[in-house]
Amino acid sequence: MTVNMIDLARQEAAMGDALRAAIAQVLDHKGFINGPEVRALEAALALRLGPGWQAIGCANGTDALHLMLRAAGIGPGDGVALPALTFVATAEAVRLTGAVPVFVDTDAASGTLCPDSLVQALEAAAGGALPRLRAVLPVDLFALPADHERIGVLAQDHGLVHLVDAAHSYGGMSADGPCGTQGLASATSFYPSKALGCYGDGGAVFTADTALATRIRGVANHGALPGEGEHSLIGTNSRLDTLQAAVLLTKLTHFDTEIAARRRIAARYLTELADCCALPPVAPGATPVWSYFTIRHERRDELAAHLAARDIRSVAYYRQPIHRQPAYSGDACVPGGLPGTESFARTLLCLPMHPYLHDHEVDAVIAAVRAFVC
Repeated sequence: MTVNMIDLARQEAAMGDALRAAIAQVLDHKGFINGPEVRALEAALALRLGPGWQAIGCANGTDALHLMLRAAGIGPGDGVALPALTFVATAEAVRLTGAVPVFVDTDAASGTLCPDSLVQALEAAAGGALPRLRAVLPVDLFALPADHERIGVLAQDHGLVHLVDAAHSYGGMSADGPCGTQGLASATSFYPSKALGCYGDGGAVFTADTALATRIRGVANHGALPGEGEHSLIGTNSRLDTLQAAVLLTKLTHFDTEIAARRRIAARYLTELADCCALPPVAPGATPVWSYFTIRHERRDELAAHLAARDIRSVAYYRQPIHRQPAYSGDACVPGGLPGTESFARTLLCLPMHPYLHDHEVDAVIAAVRAFVC
């Protein structure tokens, strides 16, 4: 028995007929670009966020970040505060706009952007020790919402644009509303391993700002704003494929059931591993989607080998945080370095987490971790 991190085969078995019918419908109508499923998906995604919210589909999660930053006016020379403990796309999108990443540290418990470190960055920028900050881009890491309430206050007080990388968190709840509704806009990814994933690349940007949504659509469509025949912006080509939209629409009909299953599994991990290792803290009022489940242990690599020997898959993401990647090693970091980031990179491990795990597989994961740690 191999316990996998994700299991798309089991998911397909649960909804395969509906998926094939949705794909066949696209094959029948031949609207492969901007077909009706794209707008239907955007409406369905936005509906889950609440009144006034819009969803703009795009080609992938990296484009979603880039489009969001571009449309929000972030460009050459602007400093963007962000964590280094995230996938490289977060910083990559900043660089693609011509802006400058400024890495701040992570919270010691959650691994999300630390507001105290952001304060340090703001003070250093005011004194000329860091680039001038125009925006802050926290990440809802491994489905845990960042402290957007405090980050938002700091952004407002210092004139920063508050944008969010919600690639891990769509479908979850923060204390102040659905994940994806924090900040001026947020970006998500539909990479197959995400809680809501397609069968290829895909992404979306969420915002309640109508003017910003219009600009995002324009940047994504070669600079042609909706309803205009002219190309008034320098844009790009980032369209969500109709076939992927059809897949996502089908998966959305199962999404709430899958989220409930993820939360049941997470509840077991949180209860039965509480005395063994550091577990993800859930803030009051938050109910994560649990797209991932992370633990932390000082002997992380030995623990991963112990699990592998028992055919249990695990992944140690972000072993080398972005500020240590060659392409970003020259970018600015908050004074004092990133000790919280380094600690997480050394100790975090993701356990199997998907809605089609069987009870005996969850039993096996828990037993294996306890056998090593306790």
